[in-house]
Amino acid sequence: MDRITVKGLCAAVPVARTTFYAHYRNVDDVLLEVEDGLLAGLADVTERVSGGDLPSMDFVAFLDETFGFIRGRWRDFRALLVDQPDARFVARWKEAVNANFARRHPQARQRQNWDLVAEMAASAVIGAYTWWMEHPDATGVEEAKRQVVRVTAAIVSSL
Repeated sequence: MDRITVKGLCAAVPVARTTFYAHYRNVDDVLLEVEDGLLAGLADVTERVSGGDLPSMDFVAFLDETFGFIRGRWRDFRALLVDQPDARFVARWKEAVNANFARRHPQARQRQNWDLVAEMAASAVIGAYTWWMEHPDATGVEEAKRQVVRVTAAIVSSL
């Protein structure tokens, strides 16, 4: 990202710089829009699968949909998680996972160290997606999903 310039981006697309600046202030605004789109898509998956009822949501169906969503946007996710990790994107995704974790386990929010446990859950889940993207041939989606279920269940049982 540090090497991308507005001039270079406009030449590659191609679009006039005046058009670029009519929509964005800088290259980071473009990245933020990509991040926003991915996070909104993940939120849509959550709401669609859960129907707004996260405690009763079928977690395996949720993982199926989430892995499918990521696979459908592989280049974007891989760029932000593996090729050139974007700390802001990861932090924002972790915030979303933490919020969903709290909605899925509302009774646990009162427990001591809730924030630590939620952070561990978010880190584990995003770490699993990242590892899968780094090693797509080493672990299939089904095995990755099994491990996410096992790890999140272990984290939840610690509450």
